[in-house]
Amino acid sequence: MTKERGHMAEAVVFPRPGKVELCEVELPGLDPGQLLVRTRVSLISTGTEGIVYHGSFAPGTHWDRWFSYPHRPGYSLVGEVIDVGSDVTGDFGSGDRVVALLGHASHHVADASLCTRVPDDVSDEDAAWFAVAKVGFVGAEASHARLGSSALVVGAGPIGQMAVRWLASSGAAEVVVVHRSGRLRLDLAQAGGATTVLQQDLADGLSGIAAPDTIIDCTADPNVLTHALAAVADHGRVVVVGDVGDPSQQRLSSDLIVRGLTVVGAHGRHLLGEREHEVRRLFFGLVASGRFAGMATLVTHRFTPLDCADAYALLDADRSATMGVIFDWR
Repeated sequence: MTKERGHMAEAVVFPRPGKVELCEVELPGLDPGQLLVRTRVSLISTGTEGIVYHGSFAPGTHWDRWFSYPHRPGYSLVGEVIDVGSDVTGDFGSGDRVVALLGHASHHVADASLCTRVPDDVSDEDAAWFAVAKVGFVGAEASHARLGSSALVVGAGPIGQMAVRWLASSGAAEVVVVHRSGRLRLDLAQAGGATTVLQQDLADGLSGIAAPDTIIDCTADPNVLTHALAAVADHGRVVVVGDVGDPSQQRLSSDLIVRGLTVVGAHGRHLLGEREHEVRRLFFGLVASGRFAGMATLVTHRFTPLDCADAYALLDADRSATMGVIFDWR
């Protein structure tokens, strides 16, 4: 196990595509302005990590520029502060729970400026959704959804679940979710505030559903964009959240010009600095108040870090039967 005094940690590593291991890694020293954090839980980002795990991205894409092997996955970590460097601002203390965009590892040395304290009334498992919630927030904000408006979310995976909850808590009158496989995910979306859920492919059309003001594509499927352009209302807005492994496969259609549509991209990297901390605190407040509904049932699977190979094998075998997949480091 981890030797804290020897500045070592255990980390989940992809040594090459299709392979995952738990490895011992060396921690850097604690510099001024930094925290030593012992991980409590970390949430697998099933979409992003699935793409990187398999290396299923095209040459020349941002995936190809950002990721190489060996790679340390993960960016949704809840930890406990066990040491504080000098010159730390923000009043962090030993024992405080924090979240940070850090990988799946038992310990981290992190800049305090990148960490946000977790309130006592938010559980570790709920707090672990903070990073995915940020992506959902960026998508919902880019959609320009407003009080009384209608929105359709394509894909009921982790990001889709968070987008549904932001839309519902923001007063959208209709929040429709389309997901083509796995009833579990539709049930979780409905518990989170979706007014209508449809188990189908968007390519099959929206029979009985009025064209929505906005569509948020959370699928990372390049084929969805064309169908979303056909399904949104005239002068509507289509938001593409994240990035597919091969963006060259996405296709525009004549709907864009003929019907005066707007297409906008949304990515977690669009929200940085103090604004990111503000959104994290807003998320924690909504969770604590119960306005982010159905959070308690979102974590469907828990693994010890030693069983990391089983976690990714499960996602390979049937990702639609999962939602939140947690590594428990406690």
